[in-house]
Amino acid sequence: MFTLNDLLQGNENKAHTHSSKTLDPNQVFPSAQHDSRQVKRGDLFIAIKGAHVDGHCYIPEVARAGAGAVLCSQPSDEVPPDFLQLVVPDVVQALHNTARVRVQRQENTLLIGITGSNGKTSTKDAVAAILQRQAPTLKTFASYNNEIGYPLTLLRLEPGHRFAALEMGAQWVGELTWLCETIARPDWSIITNVGAAHLEYFGSQERVIIAKSELVQALTTDGIAILNYDDINVRGMAAKTRAEKLFYGLSQEAEVRGSDIHGESLLGLHFTLHYADQHNHIQLHLPGVHGVMTALAAAAVGCAAQMNFDDVCAALESLQPAKGRGEIKPGPNGSTLIDDTYNANRQSIVAMVTAMGKTNLPANGKRWAVLGDIFELGQYAPDEHRASGKSLVGIIDYLIAIGNEARYFVEGAIEARMPENNIHYFHADVENAKELEAAKQAAADVLTREVHSEDLVLIKGSRGMRMETMLPMLS
Repeated sequence: MFTLNDLLQGNENKAHTHSSKTLDPNQVFPSAQHDSRQVKRGDLFIAIKGAHVDGHCYIPEVARAGAGAVLCSQPSDEVPPDFLQLVVPDVVQALHNTARVRVQRQENTLLIGITGSNGKTSTKDAVAAILQRQAPTLKTFASYNNEIGYPLTLLRLEPGHRFAALEMGAQWVGELTWLCETIARPDWSIITNVGAAHLEYFGSQERVIIAKSELVQALTTDGIAILNYDDINVRGMAAKTRAEKLFYGLSQEAEVRGSDIHGESLLGLHFTLHYADQHNHIQLHLPGVHGVMTALAAAAVGCAAQMNFDDVCAALESLQPAKGRGEIKPGPNGSTLIDDTYNANRQSIVAMVTAMGKTNLPANGKRWAVLGDIFELGQYAPDEHRASGKSLVGIIDYLIAIGNEARYFVEGAIEARMPENNIHYFHADVENAKELEAAKQAAADVLTREVHSEDLVLIKGSRGMRMETMLPMLS
């Protein structure tokens, strides 16, 4: 929550008000929203002009929905005269200015920034679940982690929030530094891993490393950098920060460590958690070894916050997969379906396929991977898709590839000697929604026709592929 006064002070001499009613500087906005469909009574609507949609077109709609005000660059004539419109030269900059003022007034909240190529959202959810046991904790809504989402999250801070688990993404070198300096600098930072995400923007993995390390370089000497020791690129970031270092991982050198991993990979592994002289058995409900790493990152935060070790362990055992991130569901013809539709890159595909390989199936059971295009790879797209396709062989029995770049999944799988009869490819122009949905339906028809009750089916693809729309086709 924040006030009109926060907005006016953050944008002094830049915000002009349009309303027939007398302004109340203490007017409270429960939250700020840039999606008109999310606006609730009293909220501030942020009217952003995007590449495809202009939020200003929705000002009358949010006024009717009960919005408390709108932040815009051009007022609407189609609203009641008493509806408050705050007009600024640059809406996004005004949003940043308001969030910065709000955070400055929230001195009792410890901000925890979370970044990495994979696992940011799952780690954010796990961190918040643990810290919530100690004190009220804010967490990033969905994956609101960029120049719009980060300030929107911070404007949801309540006076009682002791912690904030903040997902922070980056698509260019310097972006995380800019977010920290322009809006709010985290007190602690978590780096999950470094992979090949967003190579279209970064240009190389070396630049990904530079970009992710900005979140530990931004810390003060009073901060804590929580680093994945098992990822050599993340481990190396320890030399780039003035803050205290706390390592987590499966390595003996990690202070917060997991060992003795065993059990049913997809349903959640068992492991032993170690910290200082304490250790405890954990039964996770997150899939795969990557789920263990998520749990270890969250445990490290709990340990850094000096939480009771048993409370940390209990919180880990309560964790559940987030929507579209390894959810186990009924599949076609009585099979088991893994809904990992939220997003994809090569590392996350390999992680989930590895988990599938460690899952016991009946003697006649087969493993299916339904993969959509991986986005934001630029010139690296063919190589990353081929490498993903090769990683399937020896684990996955059948591949269904959907999209345009997905043809390289097929090439990689065939190069690694997956039988061509076990591969189905459905080309689609991913910019053509009708064509893409038709390709998904064709893939769903194959699954409905050929999958058996003993089988295991993974559905995964980049966010823009919206692979979750396949799910109703299989019910």
